Amino acid sequence: MTLSNKFSILVNRFLDVPSIDPDDSRRRKILNVILAFVGIAALFLLVISPILSIIRGISFSVDAGIYITAISLLTGTVVLIFINRTLPGWVASTLFLILLMVVFYFSDTPEQLVDGRSLFVFTIPIIMASMLLRSTASFLIAALVSVELYIISAYAQLPPLNFVPVTVFFMIAAVSWLSSRSLEQTLKELREINKNLDGLVEQKTNDLALSLSRELVLAGRNRTILESIADGVVVFDIYGKAIQINAALSTLLGIPYNDLAETTINDLTRSKSLNPKSQGILMGLLASPEKHLSSHRIEWDKKTLSISSAQVFDDLNAAVGTVAVFRDFTREADVEKMKSTFVAMISHELRTPLNGILGYAEMFKEAVYGPVNEKQANMSERIMKNAQRLIGLLNDLLDQAQIEAGKLAVKSEAVHPKELLENLHGTMDKIASDKNLALISTLDPSLPETIKGDNSRLQQILINLVNNAIKFTDNGSIKTNISRPNLKEWSIEVTDTGSGIPENEIQHIFETFRQVDGTITRQHGGFGLGLSIVKQLVELMSGEIKVKSVVGSGSTFTVILPLEISK
Repeated sequence: MTLSNKFSILVNRFLDVPSIDPDDSRRRKILNVILAFVGIAALFLLVISPILSIIRGISFSVDAGIYITAISLLTGTVVLIFINRTLPGWVASTLFLILLMVVFYFSDTPEQLVDGRSLFVFTIPIIMASMLLRSTASFLIAALVSVELYIISAYAQLPPLNFVPVTVFFMIAAVSWLSSRSLEQTLKELREINKNLDGLVEQKTNDLALSLSRELVLAGRNRTILESIADGVVVFDIYGKAIQINAALSTLLGIPYNDLAETTINDLTRSKSLNPKSQGILMGLLASPEKHLSSHRIEWDKKTLSISSAQVFDDLNAAVGTVAVFRDFTREADVEKMKSTFVAMISHELRTPLNGILGYAEMFKEAVYGPVNEKQANMSERIMKNAQRLIGLLNDLLDQAQIEAGKLAVKSEAVHPKELLENLHGTMDKIASDKNLALISTLDPSLPETIKGDNSRLQQILINLVNNAIKFTDNGSIKTNISRPNLKEWSIEVTDTGSGIPENEIQHIFETFRQVDGTITRQHGGFGLGLSIVKQLVELMSGEIKVKSVVGSGSTFTVILPLEISK
């Protein structure tokens, strides 16, 4: 065992807290991860920082307060980790959240805490509550934060706490509750599916493969085993000809038993009932089962089938054939489609009140109902920004649901590349300038003025890429270039001077609900859908997206699409 493997095992043992409740175990592990980072930060403050200062030749003087703070953090971390491993999980999480709120109280002046730069830090325990405790805990923490701020304002003899931050706190609590509740429900469903499906299919497949390898010549016993299985089973010899089937397979595939008994692997993969997109999957499962260790799905007629396969060995451990188990997965597939439909419906239902909130906030800012002071205008602006952000997240969820359901189609219409860049600046200039970033765009003069494509989706791709670049760039510029690399293609290139992406994470950045792990990415919101949607839209347009990145220097995303000139 390598040193890295041993280290990984030790880390997992430290983070994992055994519990009969998987949700409780997950919450305890999240708390341990957070506490580990706090402890590392304290160690860095206590030990590493003075050492680095000495190495660099910088005079380093630290007052007693820094050491007391570091030692207190380490002590608190150790105590909370001990409590987390010995007492019920909610105890340590509750103490941590309370400690967090107390720390924030001493982090700034009362004026800044109640209505200033430090007001936003109180959203951290609200969001964490749904992860560390039950999903509804966000509302309780939001209420406690509001009470704490009210007490601070009263104690410091400040003006009464404005209702706007309290409203925002509870909106954040609602979003956290929805996200946490959806995650818990999804994890519960996955555990049930894995428990009832994967275990059953794997057990049956392995048991069947073992039984057939030992008793291949005993046809009577094999027949009893096969007919007792509700799933469809077929055994092929090394030449790809079926030598054993059961009646369930005939019923499942809709092929007469006698015809199926003489079938071959090629016959099945060329069947008219098999969706052409599933031919390669089925051929790979049956012809090379050793390369496919997990089950796969195929579309057969109007059914969705889950197939797992395994090699059959004789007593000398020589491969003598392949066994495949077919299971009707139609109902589960329909449930997944219903889930996507449900997400789309909920997104629609949430977007309607959010649009109302946005509209009223804008009317309030524009003094439609009477004069407003600067503070009220700023609060209205804050509500508008948060509402717009939530609407953007809901739009991403809707797009993802449509893509998963196969209902999103791209259009072919006249597109003006110049207008794409103009619209980009109209949307993103303000966002870039707020971070003191320069948004620069160039257009290749060799590209035709009008090309064919889906104008709205191309604009979405461009805005998503630039928005992603702005999120992870703290200084410098964002450069966008639309060009024509060759006669048959055109490209959109977005380059930033941000933090960059580690090489081992590039393969994951386009996954749904995935962001690159790290402190910097956690500072930014979102569901991790932006790049995933971009990639899926590009593939729907028969294009491809490439990424080049250097950690510390920035990243370049290049979208390459077929060029069709509009007449």
